Amino acid sequence: MLRWTFLLLLLANAAVLLWAAMMKPDTPREPASAPPSGALELQLLSEVDVSALERRPVEPDASAPSNLCLVYEGFADRTAVDQAAILMRSNGLDPRVAIETERLSDGFELVLGLPASPAERVALIERLDELGVVPEGRPEDGALTLGRFEDSAAAEGGMQRYSASGLVPELRPLERRQERFRLQIPAATDRDLFNKINRVLEKTQPEIKIEKKVCEGVASPESDQ
Repeated sequence: MLRWTFLLLLLANAAVLLWAAMMKPDTPREPASAPPSGALELQLLSEVDVSALERRPVEPDASAPSNLCLVYEGFADRTAVDQAAILMRSNGLDPRVAIETERLSDGFELVLGLPASPAERVALIERLDELGVVPEGRPEDGALTLGRFEDSAAAEGGMQRYSASGLVPELRPLERRQERFRLQIPAATDRDLFNKINRVLEKTQPEIKIEKKVCEGVASPESDQ
């Protein structure tokens, strides 16, 4: 009997709660207010116009260390630079050999063009023989070299001499190529090893000059295995 009474009370409470919920009036919801003008608006990356983005250049890292090298210059020839490179490699370094070719003035020469007619060529050779000039060159080259001079003043004197004899040679400058060699090793080379190599080079090749410069592509010292 008590169990049925308890169940009836539960049903009565549930009915009262349901009736109260149905009788309560609905409260209208307020519309969402628009965000203020200064508020930030979130957008997905796919919704952003790429052309409207501000492009900022990437600044290089000023704290990055520069590639400093010890540069050996003033070698007499290729043999001298090869000997220095062998010395460095025997001490565990991998030097970089660089070669530069420079054009230097090597004086002047007077060149006389040959006439096309064989008879005129023979007459010209006889004329030069009378002047005591032994030209250089071959007739098939179309020109003869009358002389070489160390400077322009001497060459101008030769021009005047031939002009007085009725000949008009051409003055041509001469050039010669000179190769310059240098070696580069990392500036981080061990100081004791650096001094050891320099002492040997000072005795064998005293004309060499050593400078510290910024360079690229230089191999680092070989590490001991």
